[in-house]
Amino acid sequence: GGSTSGASTGKGQIYWLWGLVGGETFVPVADIRNMSMWKHRLRVTVFDENSFSEIRVFRGTPRNWASWLALVVVLMVGVTYLAVAFTPLRQWVVPGYVAESTRADMRETRSMADSLSALLLRQEMSLLAIRHSLAGDSAAMAFLQNASEPPSTAREDLKAKNTLKTGAGEGEMVLRSQIALEDRFALQRKSSEQNNPIGFPYLPLVGGISSGMDLGIGHLGIDLVAAEGSAIQAVDDGSVLFSGYTVETGYTMLVQHRGERVSVYKHCASLLKQQGDLVSGGEALALIGNTGELTTGPHLHFEWWV
Repeated sequence: GGSTSGASTGKGQIYWLWGLVGGETFVPVADIRNMSMWKHRLRVTVFDENSFSEIRVFRGTPRNWASWLALVVVLMVGVTYLAVAFTPLRQWVVPGYVAESTRADMRETRSMADSLSALLLRQEMSLLAIRHSLAGDSAAMAFLQNASEPPSTAREDLKAKNTLKTGAGEGEMVLRSQIALEDRFALQRKSSEQNNPIGFPYLPLVGGISSGMDLGIGHLGIDLVAAEGSAIQAVDDGSVLFSGYTVETGYTMLVQHRGERVSVYKHCASLLKQQGDLVSGGEALALIGNTGELTTGPHLHFEWWV
């Protein structure tokens, strides 16, 4: 009886393993136990729940199924990588990712910000120098002069390049003669300007003088009166150094001329030129007015710094 039970148990084990491997003959228990599980042939059957009829059968070894599963995983990973790497999907999937167009805009914005910061710093230094120059600070006037001239290194480089040139051609000789002629006229004009009693060829305003210069009270220029709305003219060729509004002097304009000279126009009603504009002598710069706190009526406060 014991042997029969053992045999039935052993036979049941053999039959179970026989069904597992799908064989048609009995296999010894010892041989089955030594077989690798990756080589066992398995069968998965799908039955209908109601009729228990066989719908689909899948046969194979665990090794084959693991290979197919690994292939599917690799394909899914590859498709996901391609979708993220080469489509706009990466902007929403990858944390902290910034598009190349956005990076280019950021670089351009940073460059513009640096340029504007440098320009703003230079403008602040120029305005500070203007305030000191109005108070008679010679160092500030030197700063304004240097700000309008090219750096000394650039002038030296240009001079060195001109010195290295030898054997000038016909075109260069004509250009040199033209430059020499312009320099001669410039020297003649400078000489005539120095001989001019008032130091500039044009009057800033056609009108009368209502108040002269008084250093004791800090009045550093003269006041000119004329009909309201009269045009204020540039006293000589130059460039607009400052054009804006201040609380004390209202609409104010400063024009820098050759020879370290600066003309100042205060209390204007409106300004016709902007900072950086080039102006000619006699050209309208502004209209006479009555702006600012330090004014008692329509007039032009004019200053001439040499």
